[in-house]
This record gives sequence, C-alpha cells and structure tokens, in this order.
Amino acid sequence: MKSIAAVTSIAAASFLGAAASPAQAGTGMLIAVQINDFQDWGNFNQDPVGGTNPTPGDAIRACDFTADGWGVTTYLDIGSNGSWDRTSTTAGNAADYCSPWATGNIGEGTKVTIKACNTKSGYSPKNCKEEDSVA
Repeated sequence: MKSIAAVTSIAAASFLGAAASPAQAGTGMLIAVQINDFQDWGNFNQDPVGGTNPTPGDAIRACDFTADGWGVTTYLDIGSNGSWDRTSTTAGNAADYCSPWATGNIGEGTKVTIKACNTKSGYSPKNCKEEDSVA
C-alpha cells in the first residue's frame, strides 16, 4: 500500500499546480491539490488512464496520509459556477488511505474547479486549497 501511495504521490506531485487550459482538454491531465505539505491531497483525473483496470476519467478522489484525526474531502465544481457537484472523502478511514474515485462524464473542455480540505465531523473544513482545470 505504501508503494502505491508513493507512486500516486510522485505522479500527483509531477502535476501539482499545473492547471490545464482548454487547449489541453483530453490529455489525461492529473491535477493534485495539496494540503498539509503534500501529506494530504485531492486529485482530479481528466481522462481514463491505463489498460485492463483504468483510472476513470472526470473523476476525483481524496487522499489522507496524516494521522491527525482529520480526514480529507475533495470537491468538484462542474462549470466553475460556485456549486460543488461531486465529493469524495476519506471519512471513517484511518490515515494512509485514498478514497475510491467519484466519477461521471463531463463534456470535454468544460471548466471545473477542484477543492481539497481537511474535514472532521462537527468542525469547519480547514487547510482548503483550490485549482481550476478543464474536463
């Protein structure tokens, strides 16, 4: 599990902060929004990647690698209109965990905003970061 997480971290770090432009639509860009010095993050995967068991496209997930009692929730705003349309969370799981991908088709070139926050029941989200991209 740690090696998978390390590979995910490296792949996510490679694209950290690289916001896709409409000209990049359909390139399979993986966007990572880091929080807690990249110990926790949210991913947006633009297009399916892989062969027999592909990572789905237009998908988000949350990853929590800080054993601090706080989970991670990732939000996706389709159309970048200020409304969170999709979420994925690590709630209820111990650290060193990435949530399943939350996916659904989004039209190519559609603007999206991804946000990742540390979350905990009964508390306001903290350490939130956002990035803009396209589906």
